[in-house]
Amino acid sequence: MWGLFSKDPSKEFPYEIQEQVGQVQLANKTVWQLHNGKHKSTGESVSVFSCDSKDGASDVQLDIARSAVKRLKTLKHPCILTFIASVESDKVVLLATEPVVPLIESLESLEDRGPKRNFYIAWGLFQVTRGLSFMINDAKLKHNNIHSSSVFVNNGGDWKISGLEYVSSVDQDSPIKVIPLDPPEKKDPSKRQLSTPWSADTWGLGCLIWEVFNGPLRSMDNLGTLGDIPKDLCPAYKECVGANPKKRPNPKDLLEKMKRSPGYFKNELIDVLVFLEEIQFKEDADKNRFFSSLAAQLDSCPDIVARGKILPQLINAFEFSNAGSAILGPVFKIGKSLNTQEYQERVVPCLVKLFSSNDRNARFKLLSQIETFVEHLNNKIVNDQVFPKIESGFLDSEPLIREKTVIAMIHLAPKLNYSNLDEIVILKHFTRLVRDEQGGIRTNTVVCLGKIARYLHPKTRQQVLLACFSRSLKDPFPPSRIAAINAIAATQQYYTVQETGGRVLPLISSSVIDPEKSVRDQGFKVLRGFINKLEKVSEDPSLKEEMEKEVGSTSPVAAAAAGWANWAVGAVTAKFYKSSIAPNPGAASGPGGSSGGGSKEGTPQPEAPVLTPAKVTTGSDRKTVSTESSGKQEEGWNIDEWNDTDKGDAGKGWEVDEKDGGGEDGWEDDGDWGELEVAGAKKTAATDNFSSDWGNFETNTTSRSHDPFSEIRREDERKKNEDKKAERQKAIEAKRSAKKGPMKLGAKKMID
Repeated sequence: MWGLFSKDPSKEFPYEIQEQVGQVQLANKTVWQLHNGKHKSTGESVSVFSCDSKDGASDVQLDIARSAVKRLKTLKHPCILTFIASVESDKVVLLATEPVVPLIESLESLEDRGPKRNFYIAWGLFQVTRGLSFMINDAKLKHNNIHSSSVFVNNGGDWKISGLEYVSSVDQDSPIKVIPLDPPEKKDPSKRQLSTPWSADTWGLGCLIWEVFNGPLRSMDNLGTLGDIPKDLCPAYKECVGANPKKRPNPKDLLEKMKRSPGYFKNELIDVLVFLEEIQFKEDADKNRFFSSLAAQLDSCPDIVARGKILPQLINAFEFSNAGSAILGPVFKIGKSLNTQEYQERVVPCLVKLFSSNDRNARFKLLSQIETFVEHLNNKIVNDQVFPKIESGFLDSEPLIREKTVIAMIHLAPKLNYSNLDEIVILKHFTRLVRDEQGGIRTNTVVCLGKIARYLHPKTRQQVLLACFSRSLKDPFPPSRIAAINAIAATQQYYTVQETGGRVLPLISSSVIDPEKSVRDQGFKVLRGFINKLEKVSEDPSLKEEMEKEVGSTSPVAAAAAGWANWAVGAVTAKFYKSSIAPNPGAASGPGGSSGGGSKEGTPQPEAPVLTPAKVTTGSDRKTVSTESSGKQEEGWNIDEWNDTDKGDAGKGWEVDEKDGGGEDGWEDDGDWGELEVAGAKKTAATDNFSSDWGNFETNTTSRSHDPFSEIRREDERKKNEDKKAERQKAIEAKRSAKKGPMKLGAKKMID
């Protein structure tokens, strides 16, 4: 049998041996050579330790290597190198382990500096100390070979004890092989009598500490120079390298002492990693507190630990410890540092399972962060696994989930096929959601439809766009009417010249008599743009083909706007309306001016307690409702504030999201509106005052419509000041003020 192996043992070894690593760090310090490797059939990465007579290994060294393999097979501990496979012959010993690199090489390549590096080194020394404690106190074994070249680092940043060539029983008086320096008792028989089972290994741990912070240890005299060893580690280090072997501490005692505050092993990184290792034994309340603070604590974790250790632990917690949506915050934060392949392998399966969850918090967080991970999802995963789970959100009884599902389509549309996007999203859900009871959802559905129009099939565009926008122009909610006007402008390239004149202009013209000034202003701008378009094609019929070239296009790439279409650029805002889930019995008046023509807004949904509104702030500030029960952001998630929807007084008081540089009226308006005029056209005196300067006209009208309650609020403030003066007046004036009180309260109620 051995004769067969000696011919070519690699044939029986299931791993391919690749390039050698760690030559400098391991040279003359071990019987092994270290290589990268991979499984011949699965491609699984491993490390291969080889001891081969062809490379100069003697028979003694081969025996030592076989002894090390035997020990490694039987020692199972998180801090000891993981054995995978081995093969032996009379000429070679091959050992496959988890992928690792030599400790010093890992430290040299560590990108993180400052506190992150210090925390990481503390974690590594903690693991080595814990591994030695296990060997001495539990396995009753002495390592006898602890130094920097017998410690390796795996892909998760864990420090693993190897170099088991000289392991012996604690009762056996075996030769001590400590590199680079032997302990004093090896040469002094009188001190050897004072040795304990852990004396040599504790000495080796002290030498390891010195090398980690100061580099290669070449002389025993150097041990007396602390160098860069941290101050809080110096007392333990001095005990480890003490001349009296009897006074060197047991690794178990050293571990317990340094874990207590303010010990060297008491830091955020060690606390996080130890908790994750023991998470299956923790109470649910402790888990929730831990996960809620983990995203912030990741700032103390080196990338190698976050990606290679914490992320797998979080996914295991989701799989086996019912962690649920609590893991999403830290998972998304770590995911930013992953490449697409790593993301698909590690995170995507977890996200797909979470989308299947009935937990509304999980769904809300996933939908809110979808733009951060959608780029890592291929089209097949989106259509076959992710979208079927998301679709139920369109029908959710919680308005917040319905709205987030709508907005998520902006990021998913480029990856959805026609069957999912056209038939399910548009024809099945969007045509219903433009009639949703929530004004904010109706508004954002229109905005989203305008944004994803380029991904729709041409037949679907012809069937749906103008029909939905026409309905929204009659919506009792003013922002929905503005969204419809903007969406028509932004999708102008999908309407033929005939449709523009016969259907689009009549739709837009109705908005110029809208009771809301902001709606009228937007209607006039878009109406002039379409008229300008028709004028140009009337003067030059050859432009018709250019203007209609996108009507039947199936290309999702947005074509650059031609000169005649500059007025439509940016017509649909990149921001969405901030809607409300607060109850409101009143309905905004529609274009006809009636106050009761629309559906009620803000119906509360008690099914999702965490997502229900809590605190309402009233006063001179506009009413806003927080989506969180305490008004705080949960686990780093930016939950939008939801403002009131339809108001009882002609829909006034609504707000839109103006962040990132939106227009004063809340809707993005960054097109070149100067192009509305035909170049070279003469202006009459009658029109000079109205439209000679389109830029100024826009600014003025926008500023006037920015706050429809500004005059009322100023008047209300004036009345309040008068009330304060009235309180200080004499009895006759107080009697007069008392008569005015009910009217003031009524006015204030209408305004609030």
